Order: sequence, then C-alpha cells, then structure tokens
Amino acid sequence: MSPHKIVIWIMTGIGGAVGLFAPVGVVKWLLESEPEDAGILTFFFLPVWCLLVVIGLLVGRRLGVALVGIRRAA
Repeated sequence: MSPHKIVIWIMTGIGGAVGLFAPVGVVKWLLESEPEDAGILTFFFLPVWCLLVVIGLLVGRRLGVALVGIRRAA
C-alpha cells in the first residue's frame, strides 16, 4: 500500500471519528436537560448523526487528498 493511500485512509478515519463523537455532547445535554424527552429526541437525532458521520468521512477524505497533494484519490 502506498504512503498516499495510508495518509488518505488515516484522514478519512479521523474525519469519521469526529463526525461520530462530536454529537455525543448534544445527546448528553439532552439527557441532562430534558430526561423525559431525551429518548424520542435521540431517536429522531439518529439520522442526523449518521449524516454527520458520512460528512465527516467525506471531509476527512478530501483533507487527506489535499494533504497528499494528488488530484484524485488512489
């Protein structure tokens, strides 16, 4: 595996992790402020959370490609 691919995969993983763990604070806040409504709000927040993970993966991949300096991902 070339070093370019490794950097792109690492940046993609970091972007996905940020997208996965960033909304944890919002869910924690919901549980503390509105515990009776937190269940249904978290249920409706799940598609948004999935969208944030996908966006994080895409942004991480784009940053990895920009960091490596190639026009197209390997």
